[in-house]
Amino acid sequence: MKKIIVLFIVLLFAIVTNAQEVTGDWAGYLSVQGVKLKIVFHITRIEGKLSSTFDSPDQNAMGLKIDETSLNGNELSLNAKSFGITYQGSYNKASDSIIGFWVQGGGKMPLSVGRSKSGTLQKQANPYESGIVLTTGSGEINGTLMLPDKTSGIPLVLIIAGSGPTDRDGNSPPALKNKSNCYKYLAEDLRKNGIATLRYDKRGIAGSTATAARESDLRFENYIADAKAWIEQLQQDKRFSKIIVAGHSEGSLIGMIACRQSNASAFISIAGSGRPADEILKEQFGSLPQETKDQIFPMLEKLKKGDTIGKVPAGLNSFFRPGIQPYLISWFKYDPASEINKLKIPVLIIQGDMDIQVSMEDARLLEKADPKAEIKIIHGMNHVLKDTDTKDKMEQIEKVYTNPDLPLNKAFEDEMVKFIKEVR
Repeated sequence: MKKIIVLFIVLLFAIVTNAQEVTGDWAGYLSVQGVKLKIVFHITRIEGKLSSTFDSPDQNAMGLKIDETSLNGNELSLNAKSFGITYQGSYNKASDSIIGFWVQGGGKMPLSVGRSKSGTLQKQANPYESGIVLTTGSGEINGTLMLPDKTSGIPLVLIIAGSGPTDRDGNSPPALKNKSNCYKYLAEDLRKNGIATLRYDKRGIAGSTATAARESDLRFENYIADAKAWIEQLQQDKRFSKIIVAGHSEGSLIGMIACRQSNASAFISIAGSGRPADEILKEQFGSLPQETKDQIFPMLEKLKKGDTIGKVPAGLNSFFRPGIQPYLISWFKYDPASEINKLKIPVLIIQGDMDIQVSMEDARLLEKADPKAEIKIIHGMNHVLKDTDTKDKMEQIEKVYTNPDLPLNKAFEDEMVKFIKEVR
């Protein structure tokens, strides 16, 4: 019996030792379609129990919840149920690393992590910023509230991001070559002028990934409902004197509908389309070979009518895969010109004349639909709200979209501040 007890103590000591060795911060890279995404695990041990969170810094997603953390010998298991992610790894004491696999959505990708000597990859805290959460029926949407020095009577701008995987700071995953920080800079510039902001990760993006577990469940109306809920939540905060909605690109359409459904004080369209999304896509596909357009255009027209597409050619699956079709149908039915006409609140339309994604024609269509609206054409400004001297797409991407250090266009900032302060 004594030998058994001794053996049990030895085994218990080994388990505790291993648990101590895996605690800390671990960083590595996932390779996703040739693009490297940094992943950081934060593993702690409290009262003998392991727990952990993870970061995806390239997607500006920090402190994401891991529901279960377990260690069996050298075998580490992390389960983030709300994201549909598991990580299985084996701790190697000699190299002080964990070698394993990241499993998500039926895919299994190798991921080895080493100890992060910096301790944490969390960004340096901004004393004016704090996290804020919107609770929905399908999970939490995470945002950042930035406040000026004032403590009451503060105007607040709700910033709604554009299309695709654009996060609350205005950035996208590395493959999309957009790290402009445009929303972050806008929030900072408005704060310096006594204006609060709330910017957030749309459902399914970065820190709000858990709110869109299945692509086929997402509808354009979900984005509208979320924006409306943010407005209503902010209106309950007595610090804020008025809520102005600023929607960028696709966020313009989301914002104008949310404003109509709520009691927002004013609306700002920033580089917003003046035409339905199917027309914009036809324009963007316009430079393709005629044979390809002859395939794409009938599919767009079918979705516009509310019908799904049965068989999608393999080369077009990324655009028209079955999972995305319900969202496209829900998006195509809205006409921005029609929606902006329904607003009864002050409206500002801002458009840069160097925008390679949204045209000057779109701004004019919005102005024509709402003659009461102010319109400001910003000379030299592109789609990510920064100065450029070229309309060459590749030059803009390399020089502006991927340069987070460039400031926003000054005239744009001035027009935003002026309009916001004039809203009663």
